[in-house]
Amino acid sequence: MHLTWRFAPLCSALLLGCVAQEEPVAIPSGPDIATTADASQMPASHEPPTATPPDVDDPAAFVPQGATLVDTVQGDLTARGSADALIVFSPASTDGRALGDGPARTVVLLARDATGTLQNVAENARIVPCARCGGMAGDPYAGARIEAGTVTLAVAGGSRQRWFHDYVFRYAPERATWRLTNVARGVTDTQTDLQTHEALTAADFGDIDFADFDPARLPPAPVLD
Repeated sequence: MHLTWRFAPLCSALLLGCVAQEEPVAIPSGPDIATTADASQMPASHEPPTATPPDVDDPAAFVPQGATLVDTVQGDLTARGSADALIVFSPASTDGRALGDGPARTVVLLARDATGTLQNVAENARIVPCARCGGMAGDPYAGARIEAGTVTLAVAGGSRQRWFHDYVFRYAPERATWRLTNVARGVTDTQTDLQTHEALTAADFGDIDFADFDPARLPPAPVLD
């Protein structure tokens, strides 16, 4: 009995210590602390990426879906000091067509508006023949040039007899369009060197805007006898 009485306070103290150690430890809370469960329910800290908008200042952005860009030429279309452009593109694939058969390419004039953004201001799908329409000489598109309000488009082709046609359009500010002003045409025999050339002006073909021009409506081209 004396032994039991003697150790009782010690056991009580130990028991109280054990109980004290089993009490839960307080966890500070606040706006800067989140539990794992809270984190799983929190919304993402960033929004999903959005698609990049098309670059409307890129001439290639004006090529229709499925078409093929053939050429891009930079220059001042209106003689106002702006950085304009023209593009030439082919329609959807024409593989399998016979030589000399196929739709013409499209030429688009792209001028800048008051905000400096490129705009489609005129187009023509009759000037540049198809890629297989140049005969043995190959693709008839011979290039384009822009010089201070003037646009020149050149086509050429043939076999033994090689032909060329150059079309010159000048900007008419009073009409906000480009008018055909000159046509140079010629043909050369590559074996005999015989050749003939001609130059046409508005007096020969009338008043024609870029978008309305059709080479087939010009007077017959010169030929070699």
